[in-house]
Amino acid sequence: MRKTQMALAAVALVASSAAMAQVTFYGNADGSIVSGGGKTVFNGGGGYTTSLFGLRGSEDLGGGLKATFNLESAANLSSGNRGGGAGGNTNLFNRAANVGLGNENLGVTLGNQLSIVVGGALTGATAGAGDNVNIPAVTRLLRIAGNVEQVMDGSSTAGTSGFFIPQAVTVRASAAGLTLQAQTRVATKDANNSSYTAFTLGGGFEGVNFSVGQHSSKGTGTDLNYGATYVAANTKIGDVGLNAAYASNTGDRVGKTYMVGASYSLTEALSVGGIYAKGLSAVGAQTSVNLKYSLSKSTVAYVTTSMFGKSTDNYGNTNELGTGVTSKNVTAVGISHSF
Repeated sequence: MRKTQMALAAVALVASSAAMAQVTFYGNADGSIVSGGGKTVFNGGGGYTTSLFGLRGSEDLGGGLKATFNLESAANLSSGNRGGGAGGNTNLFNRAANVGLGNENLGVTLGNQLSIVVGGALTGATAGAGDNVNIPAVTRLLRIAGNVEQVMDGSSTAGTSGFFIPQAVTVRASAAGLTLQAQTRVATKDANNSSYTAFTLGGGFEGVNFSVGQHSSKGTGTDLNYGATYVAANTKIGDVGLNAAYASNTGDRVGKTYMVGASYSLTEALSVGGIYAKGLSAVGAQTSVNLKYSLSKSTVAYVTTSMFGKSTDNYGNTNELGTGVTSKNVTAVGISHSF
């Protein structure tokens, strides 16, 4: 009887804590068959959306102030292991591991988190399709140090920058429909680890979402000095979604890049989209067309064909969308479920 009472008390305590913290478990499971270059493989890391799972939560501290946290890991449906959708970081929570404090107008986030510039560029790249279109296109738009797939957990000598920034501090200020953010990396510098700073301004007015910003990296390792200034926007006119982004890259790789995209709803469930990205000479151009069918609000069947200017880029990356396929033409057929 006493053991039962203790167990019930423990359950009540956990339930009470969860209610106070408002913890949410979420994720995507995405698998596809990918063909290109005479090879057919299974991609369990994500074709339409990135395969991942995570926990996020917040606690109301009163007076509009909230404490927040986010723990997120890429997943691989091919093996059940951690996935590659985290810039090469193979740690447990490789996409996000951060804690924050703030209210509606001001906030600060500490820990591993997505680059605010990459996130801002995606603001202008969401009309076409899922990650299989957008992430390679953003890679072509923005100069990112070395190999995008390098390990970025702060302990590697491969350099630190790219999509996910470890040991980061992000400060946010929001007012009048605008959000200003600043981000930097706080870590001991050595010959191979780069510093990172970024600034963005974003908002939405009259149905148009936009983001402008700049980021830069400095280091004494290979290919770690770069900068990029970008502007991105998207909107929807009836059933047609439109997006565009432009960037000026400086440093170790210099060039003007852009991407444009559009999507159209053929029926309530069926839509088609496309995107074109003109990249630096090192990464080449990309054209992608996507057809998706919504089986429900959380499940999508899709077909995507991507055509690249190069079968591999100068950083050693392949046009694989996470699969190891090296080809100028890659087609993926898959299913994506969000929970």
